[in-house]
Amino acid sequence: MKPRLRLDVWSPEHAAPEASLAQPLPELQAEPVAADGPWAPKREVSDWAGPLFFVDGRFRTDALIYLDDAPALLVSVAVGAVGLESERAFYDEAAFAVRRYLVAPPGAWPEPRFSPASGLDYQLVEADGEPESLRTAAMERRASLEMALGEGLLERHPGALILHDGPLHRLPAAQTAGRLGFAKTHHRGYLNAERAALLGRLAAGERTPVFTFTRGEHRFYSWYLRLPLEPDRPYAAAATLLRVETAAPEAEALELARVALGVFPRLASRPFRDPRAPQNLVPVGALERELGRRLGSAALVRRRLLEYIQREAV
Repeated sequence: MKPRLRLDVWSPEHAAPEASLAQPLPELQAEPVAADGPWAPKREVSDWAGPLFFVDGRFRTDALIYLDDAPALLVSVAVGAVGLESERAFYDEAAFAVRRYLVAPPGAWPEPRFSPASGLDYQLVEADGEPESLRTAAMERRASLEMALGEGLLERHPGALILHDGPLHRLPAAQTAGRLGFAKTHHRGYLNAERAALLGRLAAGERTPVFTFTRGEHRFYSWYLRLPLEPDRPYAAAATLLRVETAAPEAEALELARVALGVFPRLASRPFRDPRAPQNLVPVGALERELGRRLGSAALVRRRLLEYIQREAV
């Protein structure tokens, strides 16, 4: 027997406040890489011979529902990639995917899928019934889709560099070959106060030396770089900064730091086009809009859900 389904009022969660860039988490163990020279701004750039692909995903909570008294989430996820090669941008259509999930406690929904309307099909994902556990399980599905997308790109486009909008260090290091992750907002520090002081002295088109941090048994390499902002304006300590990371070996990581400095600043967005400028890079902004289009109307999805619940209640 199916449980009684009720729709709850849902509102987006507020973003976590930014942490100080000079308050590193102890477990990260960030240390400069000696081979990258003294702790001072760097401007050397390198070109990447192959194509570049920016990978991103959009996550939307369609509804918080109750299955009898058990809370559950209905979420939609879209992932995709935009490529850059020979000064042209293009979509790899095979990289796009839209998935919908019903994330519920074990046994709360008796079927493998929940299909309230034609074209609206949610795959069941079971997780602990705590709200944060439900959301974490849904976000893990998004991360898995993005990593699978990157693997497919590397197979179809040998020699490509995959650029993930978001950090990589939550994923197994073995899955991050040929990839860079970049963080646009800074919720944690990686450097002590003395080293973090360099961030405020970086000019546009400069980066910090590469530093390492460990996560579990894996080592990652990371660096901060400053994006240009036009027109210039006063900015906070973290504004116009990107933090880039990779799990590549040290020599490759040092080369990728030079590649990143040649790629990211020239793709920075501008305030008159994007309120999240300059960190929301131009290709990523275009990809986000395309993913939003493929997710479909949130209002229409919610209306279909309400119609389904009303029919079932009769």
